[in-house]
Parts: sequence; structure tokens; C-alpha cells
Amino acid sequence: MDQAEGFSDRLVQGVTEALKGFRRRDKFFKIQAGILGAWVFTSIITVAAVAWAGRTQNKLGADVRAETPIGGTVLLVTNTSDTAWTDITYTLNGVYIARQADLEPHDHASLPIKRFRKGGAAGKHPPHDTVPQILAIRCEQGQFQTTLSVAGPPP
Repeated sequence: MDQAEGFSDRLVQGVTEALKGFRRRDKFFKIQAGILGAWVFTSIITVAAVAWAGRTQNKLGADVRAETPIGGTVLLVTNTSDTAWTDITYTLNGVYIARQADLEPHDHASLPIKRFRKGGAAGKHPPHDTVPQILAIRCEQGQFQTTLSVAGPPP
């Protein structure tokens, strides 16, 4: 216990000496130190905010991309988890539905927009100019919803 008390005493003494030395410095040094401290503080807050915001609720392990090659928009769905998805329902823009029996771990599914229907299997296809905005994935293993941005065809 004496070592811990000795360390804490030395630490307090070192901080006290550093503060005394800082107080003796001129105004310009203190301004520079304040700017540096503000920069360090802002950097730490930024890194923490990005790390916190970067956390997704993608417990399903879905990776979704929308691409528009020649022939129409296609949604590329990848199961990045180690568990197969079963009884899958894809909902596009909250209206159009496509179903799939299963998707194995680390496997891909290619979903052309014309595969989706409104009102069941005999329902209407989305209009040809439908822009995919939101895709919801529901299966027995969980659910995931994402906002999409479409990559256009190559020039």
C-alpha cells in the first residue's frame, strides 16, 4: 500500500509543479496552449462521435448495394453473417415485396427491381423508373433496414 500512496503523492506533486510552471509563462504561450488543447479536445470528440455514429444495428449481417447496370436497377444483398437466413422477405420502399427461401452465410442475392411486386405474387411490378430508397430485410434470424443510394451505369 505504501507504493501506491507514494505513486499518488508523486503524481500530485508533478501536476502541481506543472501548473506552477504554466502560471509563470507569458500570455502568448497560454494562448497557444489553449488552442492546442481545444484542437485535441475537438479531435477526441470527433473521433468518439464518428465511432459512436458508425455503430449500426445490423445484427443480421446484411450488406446491401443498389446498382443500375444496363437493363435496370439491381439490389445486391450479401449475408455477411455466419448464419443462414431463412424465410426472407425483402420490402422495397415500404411497398414492393420479394421473397426468398434462404440465403447461405457469405452468399449473395441479386434482386432486380422487376422481381418485386405490390400485392403478392400476382401483384403489380414497380414502375420501370422506380428509384430504390429503402430496403427492409426480414427473416427468421432478424431484421434490417437500410437507406439506399443508386450507383449509375458506367459512362
